[in-house]
Amino acid sequence: MKRLVTFIIATLSVAALTSLSATGANAQSSPQNQTEREAADVSMEAVPTLAADGVRIVQLALQKRGISPGPIDGVFGPLTKEAVRSFQSRYGIKASGEINNQTLFALGEVDLAI
Repeated sequence: MKRLVTFIIATLSVAALTSLSATGANAQSSPQNQTEREAADVSMEAVPTLAADGVRIVQLALQKRGISPGPIDGVFGPLTKEAVRSFQSRYGIKASGEINNQTLFALGEVDLAI
């Protein structure tokens, strides 16, 4: 009887893990496809209004790419604007200094785009 209970528990555990693994794989592919569809609908020229946290994320992304945005303070001041302009120029984006969707995509910060 004890072996039967152990066998049943083991079988249910394997089934549960298999189910979770399959669900995880589906969940990972779905958002990627959704992001690709949404990216096609995004205007690259649009300039989202970023709160301080969004500006801070952009400042950190610029800093990771070797472009100093000044203090990482969440303020879109002249140093950050010049850093954005420098990044845009380096990557062939119209160097407006504004944080538009194209810049956010190039920085890898797609979640901040509108």
